[in-house]
Amino acid sequence: MKKNTSIVLVLALIFVMGFTQSGTCAGTDPHGLSPANDMTFLPHLAGLRNKVFKNRDGQSKHLSEAIVLRQSTIKNGQAKVLPGGLFYISETSGDARPLMRDPFLLLGEHAYLVDLSTEKKIFNDVSITKGERKPFGTTGYRLWFDYSTDHYQKPYGEFAVISPSGGWPLEFPIASKFSGREDTRTLDLKEGMTSQLLQFYMDKTYYLGASKYVAKDIEFDTATFSSIEFPVVTRATFALERPVTLEVRQEDYRLYMDKRIYAYRQPNGFLVKVTNFTGSKVLAEKLIQPATAQNYKNRNDAKDRYVLNVPEEDMRVELVIDPTFLKNSDFTPWATHKAHGFGSGHLSFVIYRNLISVENNQPWPLDKRYNVVLEANPKTGMLQRLLLENNETITLDAANASYDGPTKYSEIWNRPAFKVVAKDFGPKTVHTLYVRDYYGMRTDNMVMWPSEGKENLDFFLGSSPVLEPIIESSFLQRLADSSLGAIIEESRFSSYPKVVSSSEFYEPDHTAPLVARFKGLKRKIFRNRNHEKLLSAEAVFIRGSYVDYKNGRIVIPPAGLCYTTRNARNIRTLAAEPFFMLGKKAYLTTFTSGTYVLKNLNLDFWKNQPMGDGNLMYWQDQLLGVRNKALRYTGMTYLDDRPVGSLSLMKYSGNRWGSHFFIAQGFDQNDPGNRYYMPEVFAEGATFIVPEYVGSNYVRIKEFATPSINAISYTLSKPKSELLQSGDTVPLGDKILRCTSVDEQCGTVGVEIIDASGTVLASKVLGPLNTVTNSLLPQHMETARKMQLRLGPVMVEMDVKKPFKQGKAQLYTYTGIEDMKRDTPYKHDPRFMVRPDVCGHCYQFNELLLDNPQQIVLDKDHPTYEGPKDADGQPLFKIVIDSFDGEMIMAWHIEGHHRGRVCTTGNLAFRPRNNVDVLLGINGTIEGFLRLSMLPRLAFRDAWRTGHAAPATTISGAVNTGGSAHIRR
Repeated sequence: MKKNTSIVLVLALIFVMGFTQSGTCAGTDPHGLSPANDMTFLPHLAGLRNKVFKNRDGQSKHLSEAIVLRQSTIKNGQAKVLPGGLFYISETSGDARPLMRDPFLLLGEHAYLVDLSTEKKIFNDVSITKGERKPFGTTGYRLWFDYSTDHYQKPYGEFAVISPSGGWPLEFPIASKFSGREDTRTLDLKEGMTSQLLQFYMDKTYYLGASKYVAKDIEFDTATFSSIEFPVVTRATFALERPVTLEVRQEDYRLYMDKRIYAYRQPNGFLVKVTNFTGSKVLAEKLIQPATAQNYKNRNDAKDRYVLNVPEEDMRVELVIDPTFLKNSDFTPWATHKAHGFGSGHLSFVIYRNLISVENNQPWPLDKRYNVVLEANPKTGMLQRLLLENNETITLDAANASYDGPTKYSEIWNRPAFKVVAKDFGPKTVHTLYVRDYYGMRTDNMVMWPSEGKENLDFFLGSSPVLEPIIESSFLQRLADSSLGAIIEESRFSSYPKVVSSSEFYEPDHTAPLVARFKGLKRKIFRNRNHEKLLSAEAVFIRGSYVDYKNGRIVIPPAGLCYTTRNARNIRTLAAEPFFMLGKKAYLTTFTSGTYVLKNLNLDFWKNQPMGDGNLMYWQDQLLGVRNKALRYTGMTYLDDRPVGSLSLMKYSGNRWGSHFFIAQGFDQNDPGNRYYMPEVFAEGATFIVPEYVGSNYVRIKEFATPSINAISYTLSKPKSELLQSGDTVPLGDKILRCTSVDEQCGTVGVEIIDASGTVLASKVLGPLNTVTNSLLPQHMETARKMQLRLGPVMVEMDVKKPFKQGKAQLYTYTGIEDMKRDTPYKHDPRFMVRPDVCGHCYQFNELLLDNPQQIVLDKDHPTYEGPKDADGQPLFKIVIDSFDGEMIMAWHIEGHHRGRVCTTGNLAFRPRNNVDVLLGINGTIEGFLRLSMLPRLAFRDAWRTGHAAPATTISGAVNTGGSAHIRR
């Protein structure tokens, strides 16, 4: 049974691949493309390291390695891998810079980046179609047009510049038909809740430090960019041994091997001189300055002032200022974010040796079969990844079953870093595939069903964070694969459970079990009135739960048990857009939204602040009204010593809205001396931030605004289409709708709602539907309501797409309408509160949450709890605790109903748990939670498959799996 399930999954993945990787057929250039969606992923191999080292300033750098094979084909018993299809990748968190002694891994060897050369690539008049991944010449980079949507029926899109490895840092939103970000400075808004913004703000230029993307024309299916700029690394130099540190003695020398090194103080630096052992011969000399932490010193035109290179002697000499306890050491047990200098310390020589230099797109010095690819961080322009990729086509068949990886440097002997072995070929399949590392250790057979074989060789081996974008199109299908059953990670028990008084804005524990398929929850594709496909899905999650072992009970805090329903995009009125409401198909009728404005606020840099029991709290969040959103200052970097703030807008559900908000000050795009530029104002849709001061520890915000939704109304009855002329009447629930006028020229329709006696209960002239109002639909609430007349549970509205036909008015009628207001008890089950959420771009209804306002207690005497009930009193699901000893949960499950039968999950505590956090079903909210724990979850799937315990440490670059309160968003 498990086997058949996996076969179905693989077929589904192959089907999905045809739509997610447009143009990625056999024979195309693999650069910037992902492996096949059914690639094998294994997170560990002894020869691939995953380590944390510190640089000169004590900043931690997470280093990781991986081996990737992509875009392979098998035909007539022979597998082929095109140049760039097989590569080794070494990645660092953030970036590696010159003069910082940043650590790096080179085929398993601990090295240090010591020098770097960069340049900027500029491409003009770039055109692309939606879904395409268009290459930038022969650079290996690609532009991806991922998605487009509209506001006021005008398009904007999301794009990404993909590096040769297939990774990208973010998808950037951009448009060409809306107001720019700077226009928000002219707004005059009152603080607190106010009306909707009339304009939609999205700039035609997106800045990201060293990268710049300028749109010319963005349409729904095509886009043209005036220019696209991004940095590339052309050359890098590494030291393969730890540097030697010697204290400087002015006017005197220090011995290094068989050489003397002198330092003579000068008005503008030190004259450093290297001689032979006796001092009779000068080997090299140069006036250099001490290398301190200022970032401008690593510019191409400046970095040479701080170093003496002696290539003939395999030496590189720098002068650094170290504190007295030698912070230069990897073993110093402390770290800091920034250090511009020290009050006291030593001036020291730092001497690098065993140097190797590599150039982008040139052969690896030890193995001409592989080329070096150096990938820059798009924000800083510094080195983020190093690839070694095959530069010739690889052919594997019965006669040639293996291919050696690149030769690695070693203190013992230089040898291949790994070997790919593929054998037992069928006409179109391979049945044995594995990788053996330089230790002689090998992977399992990466063909998971050997008897059936695999139609390609594609795999990802290792734990590099670049896996996240590479696996973007298939990670949900992988995590939802039920062939291994319900995957349960054992909790780590402690004396102090992580207790929270409320779960608002928290996420579920990142080890929470995922049950992707549950028959009691609906997931289906509908079409709206405009025949657009909409994926509607409902889900359930529990967050912040814990075991109160002193009282022998399980506690779910307020807001901890959540039912969520949403569509793949926002849900709109005037189009009869459906969504699920407790398992039933519902139709949105109206929404009530506004703009929440805050002025002159201080936002502290978000740091983990543990209490005495190790629990964390969100005390630095800036709440935007009650249970609306929270603003958080989550990240900070420096670009030429100017702080760049990264802000996050957190939803009530615990998910982040949109992308990070990057804001900075002091970058003048008109100054040719600036190598970076970041916008001072952030604006995306109806959300904007105007800062007053951006610092490393806090941001002073002059004005901030974002949408907020207060209420929605919906009906479970399908709206009816009516074609009426003046004087016509039709039933409208227990009332009657009468058309009183039709003015096609003015775009208006007069309607009345009357009772059986003919008494007019309500009347209105719907419209006008003209150029002005059309330009504001469907997002503008007041304009949308001009097209509607509602009286209690009934409503009539114009068809805004085809309002008139043969001189008659095209209308839609609704009955059985119910209202749902924020922070009020749910009508059919007061145990749950209504929490609607809004789209931060356009005020539209985005998501509906039902959660518990009071804590839920489960124990031996009360082992069950029913979820929200519908109008018939039927609960959507029920929590059942099967085995609980007062400290550990050994067995529990969730029950639901499907077609009159009880359906249940498996045991959600197959391994003992200290909480009942769970993710049940899949929708956009659950997907957001899964993205944060993607790498650890994928890695644990392999541990579960092989029967091992969870890894002791998490994957570098991934989020902490210790609990939801640890997570920076």
